[in-house]
Amino acid sequence: PNYLFSQPVVDQILRDGAAARPTVRVLLGADATGTAEEDGCVRIDVSHDDGSRSAIAAQYVVACDGGSSPMRRRLGIGFDDLDFDEPWLVVDAFVDEPHLQTLPQTNVQYCEPARPATHVIGPGNHRRWEIMLLPGENPVEMQSEANIWRLLARWISPENARLWRATAYRFHALVAREWQRGRILIAGDAAHMTPPFLGQGMCQGLRDAANLAWKLDLVLRRGGSAERLFASYGEERAPHVRATTDVAKALGRIICERDPAKAAARDAALVLGGEGREEIRQDLIPGLKGGILSRRECTATGTIFPQPKVRQGTGAALLDDVTGNGFRLIARDASILSSADDRRITGVGMTLAALGPTRADGVLCIDECDDALAQWFKEHNCSAALVRPDHYVFGTARTKAGKAALLDEMHGMIFEARRAQ
Repeated sequence: PNYLFSQPVVDQILRDGAAARPTVRVLLGADATGTAEEDGCVRIDVSHDDGSRSAIAAQYVVACDGGSSPMRRRLGIGFDDLDFDEPWLVVDAFVDEPHLQTLPQTNVQYCEPARPATHVIGPGNHRRWEIMLLPGENPVEMQSEANIWRLLARWISPENARLWRATAYRFHALVAREWQRGRILIAGDAAHMTPPFLGQGMCQGLRDAANLAWKLDLVLRRGGSAERLFASYGEERAPHVRATTDVAKALGRIICERDPAKAAARDAALVLGGEGREEIRQDLIPGLKGGILSRRECTATGTIFPQPKVRQGTGAALLDDVTGNGFRLIARDASILSSADDRRITGVGMTLAALGPTRADGVLCIDECDDALAQWFKEHNCSAALVRPDHYVFGTARTKAGKAALLDEMHGMIFEARRAQ
């Protein structure tokens, strides 16, 4: 359920992907020094490293310029402080192969009052340690090699590992008060910062991008209602970020407890009855509560749709690889589905899919390797699910009439407001 990766490798893949697309222009060594909205677009003033200046015009701007976001500051958007501020030292190292077996084989949170710490397994022989800095310790001085090796001595030494990088951070819990100002939207760390204890920092930014991508696509290519769709971005993401950050904070409070008596009480509570309690991390991540979601009651609305393996030819593939990443109407059987030429379906490029071997025009057949989807439909007492491009369930239906009403509701949220303007 979790993926571990080295960020510089992913950064290179993203850059290579951008460079391969004629529709993408990458400017390095350039700063956005000013913005102004005029004539239905945003003008961005750009200062280049060679001293030259230029201007770019865009219909919309998405500022993903980090926690110190110059764009957010320029717009005067403030942060709500969710009351978490802790200094930690983060160290990445490459460990010699023979020594890897002496280290923990899972991620470990050391909830030790003397100095809380975290051990994280990365790809290959990459390991990360996050170590709390204590009151009175200078963050700059603690980044010296001598201090780093002293702190890592219980796990590794210069004889069996090589330091890659080390940086002192302050773990914050912050959420922007606004996510949009006119035609400019903010995303990623520019919009929020969360403690790392739930492993959701970059995940939050990925969710921002996934949420915005399909809405930008609808506005720019299919004529959706920009006002409604972009308002829903903050409506959906801000509460989700706050709820996820609250969970990360709660875990952080457990891990960061430095009072020995309180730590002992915590330990006793966690092992009450002599057995540990196991929770799956995904179950701690909330769903969406508002925005572009059906108002018809269903336990699945706003949750992530399952991602099972399905048979394809002589092998297997993940569901998204078969159905694509656009809007999808997925049913327990094909009999409940609409005609593929329905304007509510063609208007958003929706894919129709159904479980089982029954074939129908314009409907993909899903032959799943286990019964994950069948169980999901049973659990939520429904026969069809309308899934958004970011994999959240818009809503569900039990009957053909319910499915038609669901499509009308979705179509109205996306398009009708534009016609009424």
